[in-house]
Amino acid sequence: MSKVKYFLILLLLLAVSCKSSKEAAPVIPAVLSSMTTQERISSIIQSGIQYNNLSSNLKLTVRPGRNHKETSVDAQLRIIKNEALQISLRIPILGSEAVRILITPDNVLIIDRLNKQYLYETMQDFHTQMPFDFNYYNMEALFTNQLFIAGKKEISPADYAGFQIREDKLRAHISYSDKQKILYNFESDYTHRIQTTRMEQKTGSAFLQCNYTDWEIISNNRTFPMTLNLQLHTPDEIYNLNCSYKSVVVNTNFTIDYNIPNNYRKVTLQQVFRLIEQLL
Repeated sequence: MSKVKYFLILLLLLAVSCKSSKEAAPVIPAVLSSMTTQERISSIIQSGIQYNNLSSNLKLTVRPGRNHKETSVDAQLRIIKNEALQISLRIPILGSEAVRILITPDNVLIIDRLNKQYLYETMQDFHTQMPFDFNYYNMEALFTNQLFIAGKKEISPADYAGFQIREDKLRAHISYSDKQKILYNFESDYTHRIQTTRMEQKTGSAFLQCNYTDWEIISNNRTFPMTLNLQLHTPDEIYNLNCSYKSVVVNTNFTIDYNIPNNYRKVTLQQVFRLIEQLL
């Protein structure tokens, strides 16, 4: 299994999305307004959710391949903007934490409470094993329906010229390539909200597509995609993750626990890859 496939599977397993009060979709799709490239990119950025932190309970449903059964698990998501993203997978009925996945700009920490073990990798070590110029800020943007440039913290007006835009009546198709020649494609509609994000190798051997749907009004009266469906396509398989938020709350007080229990055994990223391969 290639490093690209491992990386995309990790993204698939870590991804999230949501569900709350509903916003009706128009019966007839509205057409795009006329804009320059700079106006189009700026409007998409400004239409994104504004938050300092975000939390939600959610349901993750995974189908790890065409011939596998779906598996669902309850989880909790917490994000502190530009600082940390935490997903806690819960034990059915009991509701206690089984696995914690914690990602920061500097580190990746996975705590497996069932087997009393943990994975700790620096982002620098993680990047040396993955052929993607993809950082924490990009992952946070993927989970919160934002436009991003691989390897950068945020997009500035000076970056606009690096995007290629093709438009039809209903959608704006925005793309760019990173340093590793990975192609990133975004689609937005007349609301300037991202409907699809796609990452793929130019060879076409693998791609990850994220479809954002079920737009609803959340706690700050902004709209947010309440369902995120991720599909990882490889030459051999299709892996599917559907995520549904039960609620989405922004800008409330909470803390994130960075502690590792003293009696837990440390495992390596290669061991995690082998475990993923056995499971999938």
